[in-house]
Amino acid sequence: MNALKIEAKHITKSFGDRQVLNDISFEVPEGKACVLMGTNGSGKTTLLNILTGFVEQDKGEVLLDDTCINKLKPYERCLKGLGRTFQDMRLVNDLTVMENVLLSFPGQEGEKWWKSLLPSKGVKSEQKNNCAKAERILSKCFITEEANSKAGEISYGQQKLLNLACCMACGTPVLLLDEPVAGVNPVFRERLSNILGQMKAEGRTLLIIEHNTDFIEAVADEILFLHDGKIQRYESYNGFRNDKKVLEAYI
Repeated sequence: MNALKIEAKHITKSFGDRQVLNDISFEVPEGKACVLMGTNGSGKTTLLNILTGFVEQDKGEVLLDDTCINKLKPYERCLKGLGRTFQDMRLVNDLTVMENVLLSFPGQEGEKWWKSLLPSKGVKSEQKNNCAKAERILSKCFITEEANSKAGEISYGQQKLLNLACCMACGTPVLLLDEPVAGVNPVFRERLSNILGQMKAEGRTLLIIEHNTDFIEAVADEILFLHDGKIQRYESYNGFRNDKKVLEAYI
């Protein structure tokens, strides 16, 4: 897997008379994890939506490894290497845990309708290989025992792990996560931290919206603080939480 960086240049976005993002520029280097923080309504999810193509910015550029991707649709950005999760799970609840992961592998030959009618040896071999890869991913995410359970029937924490498993199956080098441990108990939170640590070690680039301090200290290389439409960068969580501007913003 080739490591990629993601960069925002002069991103500006308004909704009506309210300017949410004001000339924002930042970069998340290859193989690093940056946590995006800010008060409620500061524009964190809007920024992720712009980076992934779900919302169009008024001005500015989104670059993936120095290539502008402004004109690409969300699925095209994913094919280029940019994946994401959402605050809501977006799982297929009536399918099993295993089937959700299998759906996430990109470019499967069996997806072509004429090959699905009469599967060739190549399609069958691909399906077998994908099942083996899916089993390994489920093992990494600690949800092997739930493989045959419907996604809508497992616990909330397990659904968070499944959400991340689907991202791993998608294989994108850059991953944006919107509150991955919100509402998750400490056991699953630690598991998610370990998984993201492994992904970072593999060279994946991570931009994460999160508020849980234990999680942030475990995974973050840097903190990006979004406030009043501007981005402030901190090299450590200690530097972030001891800044008077930050304290004033959260009061």
